[in-house]
Amino acid sequence: MTGVVVGVNGSAESEQALDWALAEAASREVSLTAVMAWQPGNRAPEPAQYAQLVERKREEALTILDLALRRTGISVPAQARLAEGPAADALLAAQDDADLLVLGRRGVGRMGRLVLGSVSSTVVEHATRPVTVVRRAEKTVPDAGGSPTETGPPRVLVGVDTSPPSIAALHHGAEAAARIGGVLDVVFAWQITTLAPLPGSWGWAPPIEDYEKFAAGALDACVAQAALPLPDERVVRRVLHGNAAETLLNAAAGAERIVVGNRGLGGFDRLLLGSVSRQVLDYAASPVTVVRAEG
Repeated sequence: MTGVVVGVNGSAESEQALDWALAEAASREVSLTAVMAWQPGNRAPEPAQYAQLVERKREEALTILDLALRRTGISVPAQARLAEGPAADALLAAQDDADLLVLGRRGVGRMGRLVLGSVSSTVVEHATRPVTVVRRAEKTVPDAGGSPTETGPPRVLVGVDTSPPSIAALHHGAEAAARIGGVLDVVFAWQITTLAPLPGSWGWAPPIEDYEKFAAGALDACVAQAALPLPDERVVRRVLHGNAAETLLNAAAGAERIVVGNRGLGGFDRLLLGSVSRQVLDYAASPVTVVRAEG
């Protein structure tokens, strides 16, 4: 793995994803590859026309990258790559050269709300590398050093639930916080139904404090298992009661980024993307990184 790979297509969403990816590449001190997918259409063009199309698309990709470098003022080794075929396939094919895949979120759901587009969804579900989806917003791009998006140092929020993907997400988020001089905000959201079930024969329920202690212990175990590359004073631990997706979305207000595992404890093995991760991707204002467990 050698750098950051970002999908571009000239849209406002991909423009912001490219800006964010450049800042991320700078913070990692790695190269960036901007991948632009294209398809010639239903009718195969003549060889001369095909060559012209390829050249025009190559120039378009180079222009998009050059404008982003000028716009952000970021200096990193960068290249534009043209790929014929569906955009999701092109990005997935490029992941072998990537530490991270980045793309914009583009899609419209019920009531006109923006949700994860088909390309973003396919890449997130099938990528083996971490994937960051950047929402179009007024400001989503930090400096290479990690400018705060709220008062104080930049905050990287990670949702954990003791599952292997969430531990991988925690380690990924800690590395990001360390790079950008930020704070790691670790959130364990719980409901009674998400903790140990109570036998119906008990006829009583332990005090709520017992559940809170159990959840806090689970969070501490996650932090210990992840072996965070951060001092304790830069790690915030929060145990919050409520629906996992809603709790994470509320807790993430103003965060520089959100990091989640692709699937938590409540997911089915056949699902490539869990419901909590899907909801966070659909509705979070901050960039969202989805991480898989190794192996």
